Amino acid sequence: MPHARHDSVCSVASHATVTATLAEIASLREAPSPAGVPPLPLRFLRNADEQTVVGVRAVLEAMARYPEPRPSFEAFGVIASSCLAGRIASARTLVQMAVGGTVHVSPHIVPQCSLHAMASAASVALLMHGPNIGVGGGPEALDEGLLTVMSLLDEPGVPGYWLIFSEWVEEPALDERGEAPLKSTCRGVALAITPDAAGPLQLVMRVPSADAPHANRQGTGSLASLAAALEGGTEWSTTCHWGAEVKLQRQVAQPAGRPLTAGTGGNA
Repeated sequence: MPHARHDSVCSVASHATVTATLAEIASLREAPSPAGVPPLPLRFLRNADEQTVVGVRAVLEAMARYPEPRPSFEAFGVIASSCLAGRIASARTLVQMAVGGTVHVSPHIVPQCSLHAMASAASVALLMHGPNIGVGGGPEALDEGLLTVMSLLDEPGVPGYWLIFSEWVEEPALDERGEAPLKSTCRGVALAITPDAAGPLQLVMRVPSADAPHANRQGTGSLASLAAALEGGTEWSTTCHWGAEVKLQRQVAQPAGRPLTAGTGGNA
């Protein structure tokens, strides 16, 4: 994978956050796309992991909010960074196999619970032909998703990426059947990332120099705080566990003859 450049800058052209309980996710599987967004194939999300359902829905909502004129997303890539996706389905499968044997193991468990499942689902459902990659998978998913998109900004022929994050708001406590409480809540955040540095809403990554002390700590940011900043129009920053700093900032137009400066802002 290419390395992120020092002081990498990209634009956030659109974004959306979707938060849904386990009970609400059941209806989201068959929910129609927002107005102006191509519909998903019939029953496409029927067997998808809960985080995939919420993540793909966030992409659809962000597409609907994309400023006009919307580009063709055909050549866009998808980077999905999840935190502990597939855990509920995997636990349920292990319980069913112990009770009834392998005949009770669904053939969907592997393709729908793999690290690449969400990225592949979004790419296939929305007819995108750019690279689709699953990264993260654990507590550092936010850091790893940000690093990956910044590392691929110069990929030839790719005008932009859908960067998707997902997590359970609180990791569900499963019962003896491997089932989670219906009130368990999942969060998905989708950002349309373009490599230009001229957009009003930007992500800026400052990579530490090669001779800087290596950081090995937990990242300081969270998906909840990123979602709140995106939807609330505030600034946001995080220091990744390996030392890079990422900032969400808005460029504010100044009177003629004066430079642009970073400030606060909401939706792109």
